[in-house]
Amino acid sequence: MMVPPEAAQSTGKALEVWTAQTVCDLGILLSIVSFLLHIGRPYFDRILSRFSLRVAADIWWIVYIVLRDGTLFFALLFGLSHLNLDIMSDIKVGLPFVPFGTVSLAGALLFKVFRNTEDINTSFRRATYLVSLGAFLNTIGYVLVMEGAGEEYSAATTWFWKWMESLRSDENPQLATITFYLSWFVLVCFAAAATLKVMRLYRSVAGGEDKNV
Repeated sequence: MMVPPEAAQSTGKALEVWTAQTVCDLGILLSIVSFLLHIGRPYFDRILSRFSLRVAADIWWIVYIVLRDGTLFFALLFGLSHLNLDIMSDIKVGLPFVPFGTVSLAGALLFKVFRNTEDINTSFRRATYLVSLGAFLNTIGYVLVMEGAGEEYSAATTWFWKWMESLRSDENPQLATITFYLSWFVLVCFAAAATLKVMRLYRSVAGGEDKNV
């Protein structure tokens, strides 16, 4: 039995929307997990100090770093995947919280790449602040905007929840467009700064090698 082209197209679009919404939700969840791992460092440090074997301590620390920074990386990656106008018109994205949360996570990852954030210092605190801000914005966007009070709740008719619903990307294309431009402007600035930093690093390394020749 052949499926009508209209039905196949409708099914494909529904699957696309479901996948995009799931990836968006996973990105928000991973940002919260990364936040918990960042603020949970004292616990991991205490356990680390109790290992008598150096190998066991190294494995424990490596697992912690992989989980902490890995969840941050994938939270950013999933956040970027829906930060475009086409997808934001199809799914619920909490504006401007979730996109700005993605920008904050990008700033945190930038700190981790180019600064020493492993020791307890200013860079570590700034990176942790950015991760915390990103997780907070994502949580607000998810809980209050994307998954706010539904029609089955009488509170859904109040001005607050009506306003929260109006902040969904598929309900407010004007705000989605403004948020898109602002978010990508900052992200492009981050990318440009990272590129310049890397090029300066390569130049200094190449200069040092030339002197040694």
